Amino acid sequence: MGAYSAFASVYDIMQYDVDYDKWIHILTEKIRMYRPMARNVLELACGTGTMAIGLAQAGYILEGIDLSEDMLVIANQKAQEQQVKLKLYQQDLITFNTKKQYDVIFSMCDGMNYVVEDGDLNKTVLNVYNHLQEEGLFLFDLSTRYKLKEIIGNHTFAETFEEEAYIWENEFHEETDRLNFLLTLFKEEEGHYTRYEEYHVQRAYDVEYVKSVLQSNFEILEVVDGDTFETYSDQSHRVCFIAKKKKMEAL
Repeated sequence: MGAYSAFASVYDIMQYDVDYDKWIHILTEKIRMYRPMARNVLELACGTGTMAIGLAQAGYILEGIDLSEDMLVIANQKAQEQQVKLKLYQQDLITFNTKKQYDVIFSMCDGMNYVVEDGDLNKTVLNVYNHLQEEGLFLFDLSTRYKLKEIIGNHTFAETFEEEAYIWENEFHEETDRLNFLLTLFKEEEGHYTRYEEYHVQRAYDVEYVKSVLQSNFEILEVVDGDTFETYSDQSHRVCFIAKKKKMEAL
């Protein structure tokens, strides 16, 4: 199955330990600090729309992109239930094209780790650049190599909920910096459990490499721990980048 097909229906349950309210608050603070007049915001890898809905409720005009149709269906349902306007696109991070420009583009919760092929991070960053207004903001996080290798890699995790259970099997390959993992979901449906499987690949990126990719077209404003939003360390699980699109030089 494609990534986050069957798992879309239980994604929010599995993310119970993610402090979305904190992320939304800090993201709003950063936007007000660096782009106070911002209105139009695009989220990449928006998933089930929790972050996008939170920012829309803070007064921004939100759009979202995700490759998973199932995720987008749930995001749309949640937006309707909370009476939030949210325009959604089923597109990938590398080649997306909304034919618009935004004040802010962001991607949280490790969506950018799914950009795995050589050169594709450069393509994604350039695409973001082309979709931003002059001096627009680009904010995103990545799971660190430490997290993918030492915390997740070559470990198996399992958890049960009221009507679902999952097994998460991981392998980290140092020679390619890839984390390959198999998610197996058992979901109660009409009195019995159905088994679903999804295969995922994420890539670990060095902070200095990401900076080098950004620096051609962006001014890097902050690089911080993506969980505490303070100084990151070698043992940070997530790192967050905040960058501003450079002004076009006059001819």
